Amino acid sequence: MKVLIVGSSGRLGSECKNVLGQAHELITPSKKKLNIISWDGVIECLQEVSPDVVLNCAGFTNIKACETNDFAVRKINVEGPRNLAQCSARFECVLIHISCGHVFDGQKLVPQPYFEDDTANPLSAYGKSKVESEMAVRGNAPDYIIIRSGWLYGIKGNNFLKSTLKQALREKPKPIRVPDDQYGSPTWSHRLALQIKELMEKNAKGTYHMTAEGHCSRFEYAKYVLDKLDIKATLEPCSIKDLKGPKTPANCLFENRLAKKQGFNVMVDWKDDLDSFLDEFGKALIKEVKTKKT
Repeated sequence: MKVLIVGSSGRLGSECKNVLGQAHELITPSKKKLNIISWDGVIECLQEVSPDVVLNCAGFTNIKACETNDFAVRKINVEGPRNLAQCSARFECVLIHISCGHVFDGQKLVPQPYFEDDTANPLSAYGKSKVESEMAVRGNAPDYIIIRSGWLYGIKGNNFLKSTLKQALREKPKPIRVPDDQYGSPTWSHRLALQIKELMEKNAKGTYHMTAEGHCSRFEYAKYVLDKLDIKATLEPCSIKDLKGPKTPANCLFENRLAKKQGFNVMVDWKDDLDSFLDEFGKALIKEVKTKKT
């Protein structure tokens, strides 16, 4: 298949580029080449390359900044996906769109997970924009896959794992405050890319929850990473209510129900993938963090 990846240089897009490139023809335009908020630009690009699949990994993902940048958020997170959906329909492409757990309010009691058909009720401007992006895709693209994931980590981009390392490796580290009442499933971006490949090649359709199996609190996640890398730091448990910033769901647990039902699930336990990731990239991450400090 010929796959057009939007946002191919980001955390997930770069992994999809590596994984999908082994078996498929890829088109990975730069932001300058393909501006998704431009209808004419999207039309021109799809007409030129004639992809079978459009994979949208782009988005405005800074949750705090979303609260004060409504215009940009709507352009990138809502109008962009709408343009991709309408143009994908016009050129008969499959559209794969990445969403997240911020579409839910997180009020379910842990360990109850969220399912694909649960009602969305976002708490933040970012979450609202992702709900609207999903609606734009469903309302305009006949052939689509919406993938909700969360707690992503990887080599590229910023994430909670890297943030924890940065704080722990300061010259004079302070206690790191980490919520012990927010739960999710740390998910390796490489594994999610493999899952996207599976769904794409099996001609899946609809909305899928895709996170690692098992779950933990943010506090347990941070402790696991530091223990695995033998980094001495003081973790201080707190509540998500104690942290400044936009509201985020306390329960970010997903059940990959539809993929399991259809036999498409390739996700594994979060500890297994995190062990593999840290074994392969742990030293490089530590070096990266220390280098950026100097």
